[in-house]
Amino acid sequence: MNKNRLQSTGLILLGGILIVLAIYSVESQIAARKESTTPVSSTQYPAATAQVRESSTDRRRIIAQLVRQHLRGGEAPSDEKLAALADRSDGVYVAMRSAGIQQASAWTQAGLTGELISAGLELALEDLDDTDPSEVEAVELCISYNHREMSSSDLPGNIERGIIGLRASYKEEIISLSPTEMIAKNLSFENAVGRMANSFDVPEEELLAKGTFEVFDCEQVLVFLEGDLAAIPLFRGNQIVPIEAVTLESAAEFARLASDWLVRQVQDDGRMLYLYYPSRGEESPGNNMIRQWMATLALDRIAAFNANDAALVELTKKNIRYNLQHFYVEENGLGLIDYQGEVKLGAIALAALALHEHPDSAEFAAQIDALAEGVEYLWREDGSFETFYRPESRSGQNQNYYPGETLLFWSALYAEEQDPALLERFMQSFAYYRDWHRENINPAFIPWHTQAYYNVWKVTKNEELKDFIFEMNDWLLDFQEIEGSPYKDLPGRFYDSTRTYYGPPHASSDGVYLEGLVDAYLLAKETGDRQRQENYVRAIRYGIRSLMQLQFADEIDMYYVSKIDNVLGGLRTTHYDNSIRVDNVQHGLMAVLKMLSNPEAFDIFDG
Repeated sequence: MNKNRLQSTGLILLGGILIVLAIYSVESQIAARKESTTPVSSTQYPAATAQVRESSTDRRRIIAQLVRQHLRGGEAPSDEKLAALADRSDGVYVAMRSAGIQQASAWTQAGLTGELISAGLELALEDLDDTDPSEVEAVELCISYNHREMSSSDLPGNIERGIIGLRASYKEEIISLSPTEMIAKNLSFENAVGRMANSFDVPEEELLAKGTFEVFDCEQVLVFLEGDLAAIPLFRGNQIVPIEAVTLESAAEFARLASDWLVRQVQDDGRMLYLYYPSRGEESPGNNMIRQWMATLALDRIAAFNANDAALVELTKKNIRYNLQHFYVEENGLGLIDYQGEVKLGAIALAALALHEHPDSAEFAAQIDALAEGVEYLWREDGSFETFYRPESRSGQNQNYYPGETLLFWSALYAEEQDPALLERFMQSFAYYRDWHRENINPAFIPWHTQAYYNVWKVTKNEELKDFIFEMNDWLLDFQEIEGSPYKDLPGRFYDSTRTYYGPPHASSDGVYLEGLVDAYLLAKETGDRQRQENYVRAIRYGIRSLMQLQFADEIDMYYVSKIDNVLGGLRTTHYDNSIRVDNVQHGLMAVLKMLSNPEAFDIFDG
């Protein structure tokens, strides 16, 4: 799937309905792209306002022909055609890639666009060294314009990464970084300045004090050498997913790619990869038990979605056994998840939930019971939870996360057993945390409690649970960015630039908010609340759009990726940070699987 298009065929079970995913030709896929641009409001980012220039299909065909002429010896564009490239540019960046790896690059400075492209291609060819030009598979170009000087103390923010390039001058030397190069290397502007200082061989402080900085806009295009397609327009090194691309079929393809990614990250010994850097082709040594056990839960649900496919069930079991062997301990009859001396309530609860949902959960009955005892130990009579078993000094932290994750586990138990004693404790916690949230409102609290309360509401039909679910999610809608996004790849993310104290945008957050919103939508539908149904559907559709924008879905997304298996189907952390953390994928995947598994949610895709 190239965002709004499907690459492969497959049959996916959707609550008994088989959806056939269609194959489109590459050219028709690209033609289906929406190429309109949304200008940036100059009042939002006055220091670096970008002017995103459109290019016509004819112009892009000529660019592609010019590239192929230089690298494949094809026919040169006629003078008449080259007239379409007679506009002036402040410089052109050319990068040649093979299997995602940059083999050569060059900058040319100021002149007619066509001449600069040709000159840049020749310079890059000279830089190929031992690489045969026939091995070059793709050429990335940035045609720069609108250079303007900028104070070194007022560099652009993250929102401009991949949109605006940076040029530094020091004495007689000039170094430029194109927006696509910054995306491919996952560079912030601060990192870029550091690299430039190294290239100038001066301390960063000296470059900031004595250098001159400019930012510039770029027309970004990508040319694949095979075939005769036009150059492909890029936006932040990617392509735009229009809201119209969000369909039942495209959501199924999103889930297939994300599921395949998660499954591939389970190593031979059962360990789940935690964080991967596509630009470097390297894994991070970091880890987090809450996210690891949530990944296990996601594997459970992939297996369930695929009718408990035996191979997936065994793969998940291998992952469970690895996690239990390395992180599970028992103390005084309490099951605990210990990582580097920390034992978090959320990790205990999510481990218990992951074991509980596995089809062969009976094999882990002893651990589930012990983990449940660990949860019980941290519960208090007023309904609150101690959030850390160890170290005790941290208990009380992360109240927006761990209690909700724990109540989600309890709700799963109650849905099966309908134990009155468990319900009493659950409702005591509901009353406590409803009051707590109203005094400490935070979006992070909402999806966990929404899912937990909806599970219990389905059994009890308790009006207070229903009302609080609606109260929370109505508030959350205002936190989502739809209208007024500074750039056209952003609508649907859950982020409010006027309330940055709630944290930065993140794929993981977007996914978990959708998990809760799907339940809120189903609740609205079951109770006949049509206005909330419409409100929640709009938010969910835009949220899926944002996740699709973040997914590495095709060869265009991955033009700079060298290790495809670790990337295809994964989700960037943000639109400008391409690192893939496991929870970037698992939350959005579980939200979409929830929709695909329930025909009552299919209406979401009718908009």
